[in-house]
Amino acid sequence: MSIESIEKEVLGFFAEALSISEPISPTAHFINDLGGDSLQMLTIMMRIEETYGVLLSEDDTTAMTCARDVARMVAARMGSEAEDVPAPAAAASAPVKPITRFEDTPEHHYLEERKKGLHGENPYFVCHESPLKDTSLMNGQEVLNFGSYNYAGMSGRPETIEAAIEATRKYGTSASGSRLLGGEKKLHQELEKAIAEWKHTEDAVVLVSGHATNVTIVGNFCGKGDLIVYDALAHNSIHEGCRMSDAVCKAFPHNDVNALEAILKQQRNNFAKVLIVIEGAYSMDGDIAPVPEIVAIKKRYGCFLMVDEAHSACVLGPTGGGVDEYFGLQPDDIDIKMGTLSKGLGTCGGYLAGRHCMIEYFRYQLPGFVFSVGMAPPLAGACLAAVKLLQNNPSIMEDLHRNIELFVSEAHKRGLDTCLAAHTAIIPVLIGNDEDAFELSVALGKKGVFVPPAVYPAVPRNSARLRFCVVSDHKPEQIIYALDTLMETADELGINVRLRK
Repeated sequence: MSIESIEKEVLGFFAEALSISEPISPTAHFINDLGGDSLQMLTIMMRIEETYGVLLSEDDTTAMTCARDVARMVAARMGSEAEDVPAPAAAASAPVKPITRFEDTPEHHYLEERKKGLHGENPYFVCHESPLKDTSLMNGQEVLNFGSYNYAGMSGRPETIEAAIEATRKYGTSASGSRLLGGEKKLHQELEKAIAEWKHTEDAVVLVSGHATNVTIVGNFCGKGDLIVYDALAHNSIHEGCRMSDAVCKAFPHNDVNALEAILKQQRNNFAKVLIVIEGAYSMDGDIAPVPEIVAIKKRYGCFLMVDEAHSACVLGPTGGGVDEYFGLQPDDIDIKMGTLSKGLGTCGGYLAGRHCMIEYFRYQLPGFVFSVGMAPPLAGACLAAVKLLQNNPSIMEDLHRNIELFVSEAHKRGLDTCLAAHTAIIPVLIGNDEDAFELSVALGKKGVFVPPAVYPAVPRNSARLRFCVVSDHKPEQIIYALDTLMETADELGINVRLRK
């Protein structure tokens, strides 16, 4: 197949993905000139892989900025006339201008431009002077808090506070060393046993950072000759782990089980280990992954499955057990169960749960655990109390599930678009314009309702939203008041939020 024919077909893929009818230049930049985004490029890459039988990694996708680049890459992978294709013209060499002050860096200029878009008060780094429960203190005033990950109300709960105090009295405020070499506490072992029981696994290990937990497991579980396939909307920590790994890394379109299977059907036999990485619930749309279908695929193709349950554990299931309880999964359906301690469990850190042989290997070999200090005793003590409370007090999840259902139904009554949210504690309200989202967030704060905005690049362009987080401590009347205040404030500002179709 000639380069020209590949380029022509790729241009057709571009036009289809971008809904462009006029001719597209083969050298037009996909993002800067054509207005595309990374998710649209991912869709195009999937079409190309299916059409030409090639595998394009994340690095390949980043390097291909126009249709001609894509055609050359495909030709090279297919071995068709690649040697006859002229290399891109090298930029004329120019003297490098040294940068000696951070104020002169592109990164600094980018941040300053972004801050200009706030057009008023900054809705970020808002200072709270109390635990973040159904309410919190801002500037000495009590506000309704809809910006907290304290889903089960464990942070600030008397039982967890007392457990943290007792652990501090017994062990001090720090583990004072890596657990491998002297920082081990009986409390760590008790916590890991409780998490393993809660997550229906043989064993578990806790680490000091949720973000670092993902980076270290994704970055080190696979190596050369292996493949990582992950959801395109996975958290930054998963992307960072992929960047660190020596494995080939490949994204699939969000929650698209057919695309995932297509990749594995074509590529599984080319790799030793294959790791599929998804989230239980996604933090910008509040949607739940189709976990049973993905479990079936991982079994069919002999893969490992990792589920990041940062926003599904302590939210889904009668005891907040996450996707296991929600879908009625078997204990070994998910190989690596990852979660944070900083959200529903009310402390800070991350955990990995799974088979004993694997977790024991992590204790001796996983860099993020081996070369890090052990979890601080106050956090471990409070977290252990939180896990026990979830298992023994079903009313906590009952209250949370009632509040989620109420918020979604009342939002829809008011014509609000809650994106993909239905059963998780994150319920976005689509606004559209970044500036409108900023303005609404600030104005609501002044009226006693705290809810942060989510804007590009955290979400696609023109898909800015107010990201409401519902917790078990919220009262029905607080939810009604917050939604009524949103409608009233939007009308006052002339912002149309009645977008639900």
